[in-house]
Amino acid sequence: MGLVVLGWIGALVLGTVLAIMRVSPIRTVRMAATAYILVFRNIPIPVQMVLFVFGLPLLGIVFPLFPSAVIVLVTYHAAFVCETLRSGLNAVAVGELEASRSLGFGPFGTMRHLVFPQAFAVVVQPMGNVLILLVKNTSVAAIVGVAELTFTADQIAIEEVQAFAVLGGALIAYVVVCLVLKRLVASLDRKVAFKK
Repeated sequence: MGLVVLGWIGALVLGTVLAIMRVSPIRTVRMAATAYILVFRNIPIPVQMVLFVFGLPLLGIVFPLFPSAVIVLVTYHAAFVCETLRSGLNAVAVGELEASRSLGFGPFGTMRHLVFPQAFAVVVQPMGNVLILLVKNTSVAAIVGVAELTFTADQIAIEEVQAFAVLGGALIAYVVVCLVLKRLVASLDRKVAFKK
């Protein structure tokens, strides 16, 4: 659960910063965010996990396993959060931006009071999908020995020689968690939806 919570908070923060960079009028900032997204969205998360945990120590950079898993989950999912949020930012009408400027709002006031509330409301369902993806991707941390649901189920299956039952239970747990999250996201989406 800690992997999910820390991974989601980190991905939201980093993804929001990246989304702002992606819509920035400064070309260099946009290009840096685009490069980040191209790299982290196109390298599979198991490869990123193994490179981070086993490759960085070759360069003298060592992190404990749990923080390593959190960092990889954050950096990978932040790219998806960024693109999802960017679609929400692009959904805000240009006329509304011009109206906010004419009312005296600066760039930060416009983002805080106009753009972000609308952008986040528009992308509740897609953000929920990214959260569900993150929940399922926590299982990748088992590759490097981080004790999460898949790793723990595997250890119990080995000790009890009941692989099908134990891993089947883990499968059911993932399905239940994802279905509950899907319901919560749908409920949140109905509450924040703008009336048309």
